Amino acid sequence: MSKKNSRGYFPRQRRNMYPIPDRTVLYSRKKYLEPVPEVGKKYHCFDDGKIRFSRHFIIQVDEVLGFIQFRKKYPELFERYVKSVKLSYWLYSTHSDKFVITYKGENEGLGVYVRTKQGGWFGAGYWWNSATLDVTGKLWENLVANIDNFDYTEEEKKKLIEENTL
Repeated sequence: MSKKNSRGYFPRQRRNMYPIPDRTVLYSRKKYLEPVPEVGKKYHCFDDGKIRFSRHFIIQVDEVLGFIQFRKKYPELFERYVKSVKLSYWLYSTHSDKFVITYKGENEGLGVYVRTKQGGWFGAGYWWNSATLDVTGKLWENLVANIDNFDYTEEEKKKLIEENTL
C-alpha cells in the first residue's frame, strides 16, 4: 500500500543525494596544484596524513615518471595504484600527471606517491608509504610554529626540530 501526500499524488522518489561517482577526476584547478617534487631532493612526509611529530619521516625522491612510463616500468605497482583509486575514490585522482618514486620510503621499501583530488601528493600503498608528501614545506612549518601547543619540554622541542629538519 503506497502513501499519497496531502495533494493526493504519490511522492517523487529522490535520487541518491550522495552518489558514488563512476569516474573521479582532479577537482582542483591548476593554480592549486602542488609542484612536482624534484629528483634527488628530500621532503617531509606524514604517515596516514596525520600531521604530528610522531608521524613524521623524511624521504628522498628517486624518480618522477609520467603515466605511461610508470605503467611500463612498474606494472604490478600500477595495478596496485588502480585498486587504491577504486577503493579510495574520495582521495586519489584517477589521472595523476606524475608518479613520484622513492626507494627508501617509510618502511625502507619502494614508495609511490600520486596526486590527490585536492592537488597534493599521497602515497599509493596499502599499509606502508600511505603518507602525505609535503612538497611545499608548509605542513612542517605549521607544525613547528604550533609546537607550543604540545606538552614538550624546551629540550624536547629543540631536539624534535633539529632532528626532523632537512
